Amino acid sequence: MAKFNEFKNLSVLYAEDNTALREITEKTLQLVVGKVYSVADGMQALNIYKNNPIDIVILDIHMGSFSGIDVAKKIREENDKVPIVIVSGSIATEDLLAACKLNLVDYIHKPIEFNALVKVLYSAVDRLQSHGLLLAKINDSLSYDYFAKAFINSKGEKIALTKKEIHTMELLLSNRGQMIPYETFSEELNDVMTDGALKNIILRLRKKMGDDSNLINLSKIGYSFI
Repeated sequence: MAKFNEFKNLSVLYAEDNTALREITEKTLQLVVGKVYSVADGMQALNIYKNNPIDIVILDIHMGSFSGIDVAKKIREENDKVPIVIVSGSIATEDLLAACKLNLVDYIHKPIEFNALVKVLYSAVDRLQSHGLLLAKINDSLSYDYFAKAFINSKGEKIALTKKEIHTMELLLSNRGQMIPYETFSEELNDVMTDGALKNIILRLRKKMGDDSNLINLSKIGYSFI
């Protein structure tokens, strides 16, 4: 699934009240995205959305008394940018009219085919990118662009990173606030990483960051990005 690397840092909220369909689609999503929040009804979906960082929302249109349309309406009251996808076996005219008002990325039919799922994920990534939401703050003048795989400075200029610098930076960001042992870097980078080689990568990242105060080294243990 290396071709879907652009999805690995995304968190997806998926709501479906049919257990069998939910479990199948959840497993499919787990193959391509970093984090999946899978729930069985609309109220659970809204609660997860309010209490977790969610990049993309995928909602079954009919889920008991609190539908996917209801969830989408609540989300849109406070956020008009997060990509929302509606799923349905068939959409009635009144449902379609309601969905059209919610600035959706797309709607897809059940059962969800893999290619259709990947297509809407790419559409959602395009939406996130257009709103500048695929960026992780590094410091006051620098961000990391997950899609471009580069640092972006305050002038909008890209600062290129090597493959190992990208992997190292994304490992630090995906475990932000946690200490990552030296051994983990070797495992994740799929390389026999000597202390000297890792220090060289970190040194290059520090230079490109400028303000590197968020990158902490604990001697003989590892690194953390806060």
